[in-house]
Amino acid sequence: MDRLDFAIKIARKVGKLLLSEWGMPLTVSHKSSFQDLVTDMDKKVQELIVESIRRKFPSDGILAEEGLDESSENMWVVDPIDGTVNFVYGLPSFSVSIAYVRSGEPVMGVVHLPAIGETYYAVEGRGAFKDGERLSVSSRSVLKESIGLMGFFRDFSGRFLSEIEDRVVRVRMLGSIAVGVSYIAAGKADFYVAKRANPWDVAAAVLILREAGGKVTDFNGKDEGIFGKKYVFSNGLVHNEILKVLRKFG
Repeated sequence: MDRLDFAIKIARKVGKLLLSEWGMPLTVSHKSSFQDLVTDMDKKVQELIVESIRRKFPSDGILAEEGLDESSENMWVVDPIDGTVNFVYGLPSFSVSIAYVRSGEPVMGVVHLPAIGETYYAVEGRGAFKDGERLSVSSRSVLKESIGLMGFFRDFSGRFLSEIEDRVVRVRMLGSIAVGVSYIAAGKADFYVAKRANPWDVAAAVLILREAGGKVTDFNGKDEGIFGKKYVFSNGLVHNEILKVLRKFG
């Protein structure tokens, strides 16, 4: 619980800092392509989180998005801004994601949404919460009543959307896996499909969803942890139907 309290406090603290440049970051550059943005604020926030962890828990390892890999059996996994494009363009769906992992499995996770002022969190075996309110996935069991979420992935998003669009109420692209999966945990949506993800994108959200009663697998239906690539997150009730749609792609 010390780590949970710490993670919530530091996530909210850096969240306030992010709001000072939300929609108007001073510096924007590119990583792998023109679509892959990074700001000086990503790096500044990561440094603040990492320095705080090192002071409080000096024996823990840290894995963070912006080039830090001090992996160990017990480590923090940090995404300073999940949804950097949204942050740059002034859209509200971005988050600070902080997880604590033991032997490859998340045991504590926090996803803080600065622009909305919501904090989602979970500790293994103790349930998932949003600002003190216990979370539970939706009870929707058929696709025609479901809201779906997905990421933007070249040569995949359009094909998946064409297969699913006549089966569900709507599909949304939020631009942040951590935000989207937290929404499933809260019953606001029913599934999220991600063709590609990194540990820092999913570490906190995986635990939050599991503790809220949801399900996480790869595209073949195999239980997936934080070091996978392809993910289906859901309330568990529509999971198999989503897998059937994905099988059409081979």
